[in-house]
Amino acid sequence: MLRNFFTTALRNIRKHKTYSIINFIGLTCGMALSLLIISYIRSELSFDSFHAKADRLYRLSYTAPNGLKLASSPPPIAPVMKDFFPEVEEAARVYGRNVSISRENSKESFEESNIYFADSALMKMFTFDFVKGNPAKALTEPYTVLINEAMATKYFGDTDPIGESLIFGGKHPFKVIGVVKDFPENSHLRFNMLVPYESMFHLESDAVAQAMRDNLSINFIISHSYTYVLLKPGADPLNVNRNMEAFLKKYAKPNFLVGQIFELMPITDIHLRSTLLAEPSSTSSMTTIYIFSGVGILTLIIACINYINLSTAQSFTRIKEIGIRKVLGSMKHQLIIQFLAESFLFCFIAFALSFAAFYLALPLLNQFTGKQLVFNQVADRPLLLISLGLLMMITLLAGGYPAYFITQFESINALKGEKTGYGNQLLRRTLVVFQLAIACTLLIGSIMIVKQLRYLSSLPLGFQREHIITVPLFSQNLNGIFADTDSTLAGKLQTFCDAVEAQTGVKGTSLSSNAPGLGAIYRGTIPEGFTQQDNLFIANMAIDYTFIDTYGMKVLAGRPFKREQGTDEETGFIINETAVKEFRWNTPENALGKTLIREGKKGKIVGVIEDFYFSSLTTPIAAMVMEVNPDQFNTLSIKFENGHVQSTIDNLRTQWNALFPEKTFEFNFLDQQLDQQYQDFQNFGKIIQSFTLIAVLISCLGVYGLVLFVVQRKFKEIGVRKVLGASVLGILKLIYADFTWLLLLGFAISVPISYYLLNQWLTNFTYHTGIDVITYIISFILVLIIVMTTISYQALKASLANPVHSLRME
Repeated sequence: MLRNFFTTALRNIRKHKTYSIINFIGLTCGMALSLLIISYIRSELSFDSFHAKADRLYRLSYTAPNGLKLASSPPPIAPVMKDFFPEVEEAARVYGRNVSISRENSKESFEESNIYFADSALMKMFTFDFVKGNPAKALTEPYTVLINEAMATKYFGDTDPIGESLIFGGKHPFKVIGVVKDFPENSHLRFNMLVPYESMFHLESDAVAQAMRDNLSINFIISHSYTYVLLKPGADPLNVNRNMEAFLKKYAKPNFLVGQIFELMPITDIHLRSTLLAEPSSTSSMTTIYIFSGVGILTLIIACINYINLSTAQSFTRIKEIGIRKVLGSMKHQLIIQFLAESFLFCFIAFALSFAAFYLALPLLNQFTGKQLVFNQVADRPLLLISLGLLMMITLLAGGYPAYFITQFESINALKGEKTGYGNQLLRRTLVVFQLAIACTLLIGSIMIVKQLRYLSSLPLGFQREHIITVPLFSQNLNGIFADTDSTLAGKLQTFCDAVEAQTGVKGTSLSSNAPGLGAIYRGTIPEGFTQQDNLFIANMAIDYTFIDTYGMKVLAGRPFKREQGTDEETGFIINETAVKEFRWNTPENALGKTLIREGKKGKIVGVIEDFYFSSLTTPIAAMVMEVNPDQFNTLSIKFENGHVQSTIDNLRTQWNALFPEKTFEFNFLDQQLDQQYQDFQNFGKIIQSFTLIAVLISCLGVYGLVLFVVQRKFKEIGVRKVLGASVLGILKLIYADFTWLLLLGFAISVPISYYLLNQWLTNFTYHTGIDVITYIISFILVLIIVMTTISYQALKASLANPVHSLRME
């Protein structure tokens, strides 16, 4: 019997090729998209779960006195947590920076990121898969390094790296004592090399190393290292949070108690629930998961609606078949099984095709999301079980109603070929309206996402971002705040700057602690009218005398720093507009001459500049204090002429290698660095646009199938109308009118839904565009054009048909 069911199903597929192709494309796209989204969501939800003790692993989050929430925390906390908290089994610090690395006796070096200095306790907390070496020795001996497989291959090829040395910073040899497998891509912390925490000091000069040790051993304010905590089995993390204040009072000196707050965050929550600054890698959010899930479900629903609509429409061509089957003794449940079998066969073929589409589309998903999903790994048993469940659900959802509907015809009426079912026509129209509402909502959302991203890219930042190269002078290193620039280094740096400015194509140079737009360090500040007890921590940038001119910043009051003044380096400060407001100094002019103390350095305000975005656009502009402090210069900015880019870079590399052979030359274009901050949003926009395209495609296929059915149903009516004098335009209007009203209703439903969802999404941005009427008008026009284009071929074909062919059948 089942064989007969499937044979009949195959015959119907071949007989109704157009409907079959539409259904196959719709269901295949819907299921393939669902597979992509399921794989993406599984990857996102699995972050850091590969650690054997993940359920007991936490990281300390830090709310600074100025309200900033940070992922990094003060280093004195971890070493004494086990002594104070009975719940804590282990605690470890992890500090990341860039380092120039080379092989021993090799002149070639590479600037490596993700070099982490960590306490040995980390080996008892995280799960490491050792390929070579003794885990017991990892992170215990000074001047040793643990590397991953990628680094082992890069520096040592096929040779055994154990016992070999890597040169850090051009002069410090570190012996390789182990090789571990790379952390999977679903890890928030991905390292290239792990080095004992104390070795962090070995890369500095003796004076700087001692200053670092003295400060970091007592500083409970600085956000420096990541602090990971392993709780004992059954321990309550809330107990640790509640007793943190008592912990600080016991171990921190009174001058370091400034109202800071520390809390434990589960390590498995970091990727999707962290909104903290200074994360070691980019994070996502549950909102993204909900959006992707919703889009996947809605797209699948659209595909199912197509199947239901076309199946019920197609059923009118099978009325006599049903009547004959009933007369010959077919029971109702047998007819239902027959049509469920057809539905299953349809869905199974689409299911097989969807896996092929999933395989082909996975690289595109990786490209958009930055993931490294591999088909052989993601297409595992859980995904297959989910897929089979999805197949059965779609079979019942998409085939259940048509199977029930088609068996309701009375045998006699069916044999007569009577076409009944106004209620079912109403259902089909309702489903089309729902389908179009979903497509309109996704299209409106896609347009708004593009609009928001363009808004961010075009927002005036308050400084010039084009035609500027940034060159990091030292490895990325927060420890630089403790450094002093020696005379030799300062002389070499000045020589380099002079040589750069002498180049053709270079308009100017500037030194600073960082480039604008890429963040700043917050430091203790006491403006006039405030006291130390106010615990103000204000963004701070060290700049030179040409910085404001190089970046084209606007001075509102006073003057920029000037070398000829002679006192700006010792006592001069420049602040931004927001600082004037926060310090309650009323106007920029009134701020001039005010006193300010920045961690012991006392001076006066010599200038006020217009606000500029010194951090990402995801954070609001805050107060900023700028000073001339050569010890903190870590970035060289070079303004260049657009026509001399490559020659400028080549000359820079040559001069750099001559003066700083121990440090790999690297550079960035500032505009690209700033754009990279919003890459995740850009990728999100591309994914939503792709999903929207698929959803609109499926909707159009459904509309095309439905108009095909309507034209077939009205074939004789159109012939009669033409005989009675109806024009081609009149018949087109007749067909278009039905679908125009359906589209209007669907669009009307989408407006409030999309408005609410977009408002929620825009709250992720501190600065965002508005939702205007133009967006909705553009969306409606686009959908109208797409829908009308979709139905035009069949509508025009019906209106131009010779009425003789339709009336001859009467």
